[in-house]
Amino acid sequence: MPDVLRFLLANGFSGHGMQHAPAVGRAISKVIVDGESRTLDISAFSVSRFAGGAAIPEANVI
Repeated sequence: MPDVLRFLLANGFSGHGMQHAPAVGRAISKVIVDGESRTLDISAFSVSRFAGGAAIPEANVI
């Protein structure tokens, strides 16, 4: 959350949380330690993407 100091969100997995947990845990830990995730680009998942109201198409599903 950009307005709340030291508050990170890692949610909204629609039942896939157990599958995604290892990668999400690693990415979030990098954000905490390094200020950004350098191993995996997670910028597309920023909560700020909702501010503009633009749709972001999912390219990895049919």
